[in-house]
Amino acid sequence: MRRVTLLCAVMLLATISASCQHDGRTLREPRPDQDSTISTTVPATADTTSFVVSGFDEESSISSSSAMGAKLTVTAPWRNGARIDARHTCDGLGVSPPLSWTAAPEGTVEIAITMTDLDAPDYAHWVMAGLRPQTLAIAEDTVPIGAVEATNSLGDIGYAGPCPGSATHTYVIEVHYLGQLSGLGDGEPGASMVSTIEELEIASAEVNGTFSRP
Repeated sequence: MRRVTLLCAVMLLATISASCQHDGRTLREPRPDQDSTISTTVPATADTTSFVVSGFDEESSISSSSAMGAKLTVTAPWRNGARIDARHTCDGLGVSPPLSWTAAPEGTVEIAITMTDLDAPDYAHWVMAGLRPQTLAIAEDTVPIGAVEATNSLGDIGYAGPCPGSATHTYVIEVHYLGQLSGLGDGEPGASMVSTIEELEIASAEVNGTFSRP
């Protein structure tokens, strides 16, 4: 009886050992009837393969792309496009206006200011460079420490206020954010300084104003 019991125990252990050889980590050989395949790739749908924004034409899309960056603005004593106060023209004191602007974008190493006449583009009214990139404003009739100014079309260094004839002229004051130091000095010709500034700018902002005389 003991021999029968011992024999049964040995057979039971052998069966358990054989079944443990397949622990799920190794694939068994397929049977002859297992010849189909299973795909794990999710079928593409319209939601995953395309993204269409409706309601925008090419022009507005470009504008939207530009609007993704920070908007740069300049603030003058007059509303954009409005009449320039006589104080800043030849009919008044002829002093440069106070200005303020948004913080410089990344990569700016110098700030410059220009004032041009759209109706007389060859006339140099005001060109200033050498402003530190942290500068956010300048006061009326002031040249910040370290800044330089060009010779205007009157032959003087600094600001030359609007002084047109009877026709209304449009003036543009522009703040230029430069990606390289300009190296400009006091008294350089206005047109030359403007050219250098425009070559080095990485961004700009502007404010317009008009003026006419009786």
